[in-house]
Amino acid sequence: MFEFNLKTKLKVGESEALNSGKYLKEIGFKRIALIIDAGVFNLDYTKQIIEKIREQNFDSLKTWEYNLGGEPNYESLDEMRSAFSADCFVAIGGGSVIDFAKGLATLANNPEPALNYRGFPANLKPSLPVIALPTTAGTGSEVTFNAVFISQKDKKKLGINTLNNFPVLAILDPKLTLSCPKRIIASSGLDALTHSLESYVAIQANGLTRIFAKEAFKFIFNNLWKVFDDMENLEIRKNLQLGAYLAGISLMNSGSGPAGALSYPLGVHFKVPHGLGNAIFLPYVVEHNFKNGYDYSELDKLAEAEGEFPQKIFNLCKKLEAPENLNELGITKENAEVFLKDVEVLDKAFAQNPIPFTVEDGKKLVLNLIK
Repeated sequence: MFEFNLKTKLKVGESEALNSGKYLKEIGFKRIALIIDAGVFNLDYTKQIIEKIREQNFDSLKTWEYNLGGEPNYESLDEMRSAFSADCFVAIGGGSVIDFAKGLATLANNPEPALNYRGFPANLKPSLPVIALPTTAGTGSEVTFNAVFISQKDKKKLGINTLNNFPVLAILDPKLTLSCPKRIIASSGLDALTHSLESYVAIQANGLTRIFAKEAFKFIFNNLWKVFDDMENLEIRKNLQLGAYLAGISLMNSGSGPAGALSYPLGVHFKVPHGLGNAIFLPYVVEHNFKNGYDYSELDKLAEAEGEFPQKIFNLCKKLEAPENLNELGITKENAEVFLKDVEVLDKAFAQNPIPFTVEDGKKLVLNLIK
């Protein structure tokens, strides 16, 4: 027996974001709150999207620039919860922006402090609808109900994960990703790659989730291999968006694993983007599984590259100029203790790996990556 969730309508195509206003009107929304990432807020294409929405003559349209400087936190949600009077939230940005919109959508109808809804809260009133226009190809937040938030007080990365938070519509427009610098392309792409690989092997995976994981891996791996060589290619960008979307579907219906779990403390304590954290650990987790007998052959034959499967992952990370050790991310033997302490509570996430991977394995990997 297994359960499978997929509730988000999808629109895909070049310049499709310009139709956002039309779709909002068709659904019946009247009061629109736009949450827009600071990195794209002033771009000409974003201004065109806003103007097209404005042309639909909604009762109200408010725009807000998301400039929190990284992943969202519960405290910022509480600060912003009363700033909007809307019947839907439209998020234009990466996973953090989309997650923030989901959090605001939950708080719009639920009065307690945001931290009270951490984890998987029950008995919530319905969230306001969220429409997602991702500007990166990474988290898959545009299709999942999960939303990640950091508690600044407790230094924990938790979340507000409710089935009420499925975006009602996701618009994948490759033109929205053209402004991404190389570092963001690498970070978000390797985040999506991690989702596809770890959800494929997760012990809770099933035949249906693996269909999505395999297709996601094919899109992500092969197009990440090409993207730095042809940065303006919209077909490559669209394929990466689709890969991230499919990986998100697989992840929320199966589970993650050690690489994703180990990257969480990096974000909390060292402000490392989640995708770059994944990139540090993912090749070694794949190598661990491969050497201990896990069969990656179905994925291996989809990867258009030479070498054994773990080496393909190492080579892709190198091509994308991902960090090769934790020192590059500001972690040293002197400040690693706080990281190692958090590794001790990741045993449940490690248990999702098909090959035994213990807390001690996690600590050993962390220490081996500090030069």
